[in-house]
Amino acid sequence: MSEFQISLHQIMLLHSTLDKGGTAICKLQRPEASVDAQVEIENDATHHRIKVTLGPLCSSLTLPRALSTKCQSLRDFLQDLANGRADSAAQSEEALALMEAQASVEKVLQTGQIAYVIATVSRQLPLGAVVTNEKGDVCVAVTGADKVQLAAAVRAKLKPGPDGLGNCA
Repeated sequence: MSEFQISLHQIMLLHSTLDKGGTAICKLQRPEASVDAQVEIENDATHHRIKVTLGPLCSSLTLPRALSTKCQSLRDFLQDLANGRADSAAQSEEALALMEAQASVEKVLQTGQIAYVIATVSRQLPLGAVVTNEKGDVCVAVTGADKVQLAAAVRAKLKPGPDGLGNCA
């Protein structure tokens, strides 16, 4: 049995999608079969954040925009995932949820604050966040059911109350 490969045409599509962001369907082929990977790319000033769905597998990858081999890295990542080398390609659903929660929480931080997002042992509130200032003082510690609830809890606690607490600058 041969391995899944990505054609040059598909590599060019991936390269274009990396530059512009957005979604693409990438066909991986081997002589007896083909599979489609759905690739979602979000770009910011410094990174490409990539989410890949391939059948029941969901995985993610972050690549620096300045990396000259980013298209080859994405190709290798997709081929590893399709060929069952999940240990080198796939991140767990939990890891993906933690990355998404981290990004959501970072959007509500004030200048000089650092967020640490973790998995908890609670099934009802599986995500936790601790926000510190640059000195390492804890500003906020919250839990949430999902990334939206977690970010909202951080935002609410960071607003200073009548006693001045919450705004840990």
